[in-house]
Amino acid sequence: MALSNKIVASPAGNVAKTVEALEFENLKLKAHIAELERLVMGDTLTPLFNRRHFMAELDRWCWRVHRYGGNNALLFIDVDNLKAVNDVYGHQTGDAMLIEIANGLLASVRKSDLVARIGGDEFGILLDNIPQSGLKSNTDRLVKAISMLAIPANGKTLSPSISAGFCIIESGVKPAELLQRADRSMYAAKKAKTCR
Repeated sequence: MALSNKIVASPAGNVAKTVEALEFENLKLKAHIAELERLVMGDTLTPLFNRRHFMAELDRWCWRVHRYGGNNALLFIDVDNLKAVNDVYGHQTGDAMLIEIANGLLASVRKSDLVARIGGDEFGILLDNIPQSGLKSNTDRLVKAISMLAIPANGKTLSPSISAGFCIIESGVKPAELLQRADRSMYAAKKAKTCR
């Protein structure tokens, strides 16, 4: 209230300066809000969403499938042997690998899909409008794309490996159960690799 009285009482030049200052302050506040939103939803290391946002979206996607139907799926991805990379080459190299994998996952999905880092070496992807018949081939394509990445490490080049599991988002199935299904599928894929 005091500010508006001051503006009315000020000469025209001061009013323009006050408006300019308020507009600048408004821009700073908007930037601050955008940064807070990024921190709430974003992973601290990679350019992906974090687990909190992923779980909220998974809950929303479950509701949407229950209400309207649809062909949506959940992928659960685990980085193979990240601990060994950290032990041999250091955590900085392990972090670089996670960042490259995150970027590779983003480049391999559509804009309608959602990718998040949901644990230290775990990623989740929500796939929108994908037929069940194409889910396995889509997952295999994603795993192959990540294996083609090259991460420099102490004069060597590392190729990351991931194991991926998936499940269809079914009506009436809770998010926690879907995560368990996708996790079991991922461990089956990981076990199949070690049995070869």
